[in-house]
Amino acid sequence: MESKFFKVSALTAAMIGALSAAPVMAAADSAAGPEYVVAVNEFLDDSTLAGVAVVDTRSRTRTTGKPGGEDGDTWSRLNYSAYNLILDFTSGYHNGWLGADIGGYLSGDLYNDSLQNAKGEYLANEISTSNNLDWGAGDGNQVKITKAALKFKAGENVDGRFGFTQSNGNGVLGNVWSFVPGTYRGAELNANIGNFKATYFIADQFTAPWLLSKNDYAPALWSDTSWGIAHSLGLQGNATDALYLQFGIGQVTDIQYANGIDWGADKVTSYHDKTDTTGYKVYAKYNINENMSLAYDFYGVNDDVQYDGLGYTTGLSFNAKFGQFSWMTDLQYAKSDNDRDVNPRMIYTYGMTNGTYSLWWDALSDWNKSGEVSIYNRLSYDQGNGWNYYLGFGYGSGSKSAADGAMGDWDYESEYAVNGTVSYSILNGALKGSTIRLHATMLERDEFAGAASADETDLRFQVIIPYTF
Repeated sequence: MESKFFKVSALTAAMIGALSAAPVMAAADSAAGPEYVVAVNEFLDDSTLAGVAVVDTRSRTRTTGKPGGEDGDTWSRLNYSAYNLILDFTSGYHNGWLGADIGGYLSGDLYNDSLQNAKGEYLANEISTSNNLDWGAGDGNQVKITKAALKFKAGENVDGRFGFTQSNGNGVLGNVWSFVPGTYRGAELNANIGNFKATYFIADQFTAPWLLSKNDYAPALWSDTSWGIAHSLGLQGNATDALYLQFGIGQVTDIQYANGIDWGADKVTSYHDKTDTTGYKVYAKYNINENMSLAYDFYGVNDDVQYDGLGYTTGLSFNAKFGQFSWMTDLQYAKSDNDRDVNPRMIYTYGMTNGTYSLWWDALSDWNKSGEVSIYNRLSYDQGNGWNYYLGFGYGSGSKSAADGAMGDWDYESEYAVNGTVSYSILNGALKGSTIRLHATMLERDEFAGAASADETDLRFQVIIPYTF
C-alpha cells in the first residue's frame, strides 16, 4: 500500500534544512570552571538552534468507501487542521571532531472531523502523532524526538553519525517525511573521494514521523511487518561540470509481511516467509545550459514476496527556466514481474523506511500501476515579490485490470490529475521565510468495468513560520 495521504512538499523540506542561527556561548563565569567554559564554547561554536511552526488545514475527498454510503458518493475522508512546533539543534565539533544533533516536535489537532473507526479514533493525518499507522491522530503523547545522534569527523574528507538519525539520501535509503522526517536507529559514514562522495548507511529500526514506536505498525494489521537490517551503499558526485551522477545498492534482511488477516477478529492470521530484498538506484542529471537540465532516474527492488522478482520505476525529467517562468515535464514508467503496484522502497509496506526515487508530483496518485506510463507537466511563475504560482497536469495509462492479474489498491485503466498552488513568502524582516500556501488537486480515474470509483480531490492551506534563535 503506497502513500495514502501525502508526501511533504519540497518547499517545506528545503525550508527546514536551510535554517541557520548565531552561535550560543557559555557564560565565562560558569560555576564549573574555565576549562568547562572552553569545552562548551568549542562544542557550541558554529551550532544552530532552529524552529519551525506549521499549521496544516486539509480536506481530502474520495468517491468510494463512504461509511453507510454508496460507491460514487463524494465524502471528506480527511478533514482537519493540525500543527507542528519543531525544534532542531545542531552542534559544532568538540576538539574539531565530536558533536551532537538533536531534534523533535510537538504536534496536535486544532480540529478534526476526519473518518473515525469503531474505537472512536480519527484517521491518521500524518501531521499529529497517532496510535498506529492508520488511526489515532491527536491521541496520547504528542511529543516526538526525531533526532538524537552523535556525529564525528576525521579531517575534511571523512564524517559520520550514529544514534537516532536520518539518511542523507546518497544510495537507496531515504526518509519518510511529513513536516518532519522519520527516524532511523542506525549509523552513517561518509567519505569524499575526489569529486564524489561515498556513503554507507545501516539501520535496524525506523519509525514514520507520526509514530512514536516501531510497535505502532502492527496494530493496523495490513502493515504488520518486521525486518532485520537495512543497509545501503551510495556514490554521488560531478563527473563533469555539466554531468551529475548517483549510484546506489542496498539490502533489507528478514522482512516478514502480513499475509492472512481476520478483520472481524482484528488480528493477523498468517505471515509470509521471511525474505531479503535488494534495491538499486541510478540517477544522472545533465545541465544543458544554465537554464535547462535533463535527468534520468531508476529505482528498482528485487522482492520475491511482493513482486515475484523485480519491481521498478524509471523516468525522465526536463526542467527549463525562462525569466520568471519555469517549466517541468516528467515522463515515468512502472513495472513489476507480477503486475503488482510498484513502491520505490526496499520494504513494500507504507511508512516503513523509504527509497530515493526523485519523481513526485503532489497530485494524489502515486502513478505506480505496473505497466503504467505517465506524464506530468508543470508551469511555474515567480512574481519576484514573494508570490509564487504553479499549475500542473498529469496523465497515466497502460496498466492491466485486476481481471487480467494486476494487483493493487485500485483498478483503473487510466487517470489524470490537475493541480495548482499559490504561495507567498516573506522576503525580509524578522519573519523572513514565513510562507502561506494554498494547494488543490483534482484526480479523475477511468475504472475498469465493475471496479469501485477511485476519484479524489484535495484542498490544503498551510502556514509555515521558521524562527532562528
